[in-house]
Amino acid sequence: MATSLPRITPRGTPVPGAPRSFSANSMYVSYPPPHLTSTMDFLHMPPRINPLAPPPPRKRINASWETIEQHLHNDRRRIFMQAREHERYHSAWAKGFYGPPAEREAYRKHFREVLKEQMSYQDYQKKQDLKNKIHESEVAVEYDKICLQEDTEKFIKRYTYLKNFRDGNKVIMENQWRENRVLRQHENKVDREMMKYNPINWSCTLK
Repeated sequence: MATSLPRITPRGTPVPGAPRSFSANSMYVSYPPPHLTSTMDFLHMPPRINPLAPPPPRKRINASWETIEQHLHNDRRRIFMQAREHERYHSAWAKGFYGPPAEREAYRKHFREVLKEQMSYQDYQKKQDLKNKIHESEVAVEYDKICLQEDTEKFIKRYTYLKNFRDGNKVIMENQWRENRVLRQHENKVDREMMKYNPINWSCTLK
């Protein structure tokens, strides 16, 4: 069976928010893709056996712990699988250099598409990063405005409170001064009245 032409693997789940053309599976998948077949696929793949449990009709005797045949079978299976994978990769890579023009063009087209997709994805990532930075800047500026507004409101509130406190103290002091002045005038009046009847200034308020 001949190997199929290289092609872009099926698109996987797209990146959240990204266009549908962006897919990490299609960009970074190994080449050749796993779905490419090999000329050795028509050969029968021997199943792997458990060396400690050989398939029937053989039975493992407790007195014998040797598993040479089982390990040899698994080792041959490993060599066969390595040869098949090597043949698959070699046949896929050889098409791009030694195959017919159509296969060489398909090989180059595959990598061109992957490169374009990677470049588009990088451009998209740069745009997203720029948008995120702009959004962060807008959020920071808005937060600064809110902080400045709160600071202004706190300053006005504190200024109003201190002004009212000052005005209140001023009113209290003026009332106290007024009361003291009235009281002093009253005392002086009383002393003058007393001086009319007693010339001695016992209170020492009049000089």
